[in-house]
Amino acid sequence: MKDIDDSIQINLFDAEPGMALYEHKFNLQKITEQLLKFGLTPNQAKIYTYLGKYGPKTAAEVFKALQLPRTETYFILNLMQGRGIVTAECSLPTKYSALPLEQTLSTLVNTEKEKLNTLTQQKRDMVQLWDKIPSFVIETNDTKSEKLQMVQGSELIHIKIKDMIKNAREEIVIFCSEKDLSRFYHADITNMLSDSLLDFKIIISPAQRFPTFLKGMDKKAIKVMANSDSENQCFVIKDNDESLVFLRNATHPSHNPFAVWADSKSLVESMHKLFEYSWENAEVCH
Repeated sequence: MKDIDDSIQINLFDAEPGMALYEHKFNLQKITEQLLKFGLTPNQAKIYTYLGKYGPKTAAEVFKALQLPRTETYFILNLMQGRGIVTAECSLPTKYSALPLEQTLSTLVNTEKEKLNTLTQQKRDMVQLWDKIPSFVIETNDTKSEKLQMVQGSELIHIKIKDMIKNAREEIVIFCSEKDLSRFYHADITNMLSDSLLDFKIIISPAQRFPTFLKGMDKKAIKVMANSDSENQCFVIKDNDESLVFLRNATHPSHNPFAVWADSKSLVESMHKLFEYSWENAEVCH
């Protein structure tokens, strides 16, 4: 079978709306975006999808078709070969091929698992080593101060909320939009609440009905505020001693959430009073 013409190869990656190949280009872009979540860089993902759809190619064919720097292309091909997702044929010039997508994803996932296992062990070793070193700071009522932490990005924010749930002794309350709650659901935060022995309350604002994705959760613990313009408000309170307040929540146009965590007593009490007032005026889910 003849290789697909170079002009067609370029058109697939550079196709404009209205062209027959644009739908395929759009799908490749979605795959490329997903590959970034598995640890590939944009150019690595682009080279992988190119090799995967056009078959074995030399490095020269790759950087010409994708209009990438020559040196960077060689570097990426060798790097991806080392990661086990690209193979090289024993030929002159060398031709590179991409492994099947399912095999590639399994390889990338297993690599991340190995990294996680290694970091977990290193964490134990570091904690043991740290505990062996005596502490020379004694915290008293005079030296204890309130703390504040900036948290940016969904992943770090979700980790912070999970830590609050894990360390809670009595109660977690959440005020959020339905879009925020959907993200919490997909991050397993709502499952953590359901599986815990904690008392929890959730206010969804604005909303009119119980979200279908929360099937199985106690409806008595969830209320909605239908007539509300507070879609941009979201906060979490733990045991009335910690709060996480979103300055940019899931509804923000930037799609880059930003929150402030604090253990300030005055701030936490104020936010908790706001939640209790809202709870009294919210409606039970049906």
